[in-house]
Amino acid sequence: MPALEPQLERAVQRRLQRNPPFSDDDLAQLDTLAVLFPRDLRDLARFPMLRTLHVVGYGGRDLSALAGQPRLATLSMEFSALADVSAVQTLPMIRRLKLPLNAIEDITALRSGLPKLREVVLTGNPLSEESYREVVPELRQRVRETVTVSEEREWQITRKLHAAGVPFDYFRRGETYLLCRPGLAFTDTPDAGHAEIGPDELEAVLERGPEEVHKLFARKAD
Repeated sequence: MPALEPQLERAVQRRLQRNPPFSDDDLAQLDTLAVLFPRDLRDLARFPMLRTLHVVGYGGRDLSALAGQPRLATLSMEFSALADVSAVQTLPMIRRLKLPLNAIEDITALRSGLPKLREVVLTGNPLSEESYREVVPELRQRVRETVTVSEEREWQITRKLHAAGVPFDYFRRGETYLLCRPGLAFTDTPDAGHAEIGPDELEAVLERGPEEVHKLFARKAD
């Protein structure tokens, strides 16, 4: 049997509380999985009973590895490089779609279908004007529970960062504003080491040049 992608294998090991190797029967019994920092999710096709998936720090750009998952009801993916959500249309049971702090601009794929959808979280993404101003209000009319996105200021700054070639996300946690590096291109632990910086200061830094934004993390490390 081929080995699993290393981070997926570690996730299964945590879930089953024993060491590999794992058989297809082992994988078929799992309905919940939490995966940290995977670079490839194609092996998820070997998990036919998966209902809940939580991923932190995925390096991939799309959800094609999940296409057609027959039972997946909750998908949480954060601090990741995800940009293309079109494969969500192939998830017939999806109810909760939590995708904060990614690289998502276009959410028009969520405009139709998905009859079981109850919750959508898109905080910290560089959503396009159409997605933020048109699709989000449509979703709020259709989705039964909640649709959550960034407030205007954080959203606009995140868009400016991505447009300037700095694919970082800006978000607010309580009263604190934070800048993070989603995906695995700039850090091995994208869920940690955020730079704390107010919106006025961050916009001033970005005006001086995109390279100055990268220095914010070096400053934090010092």
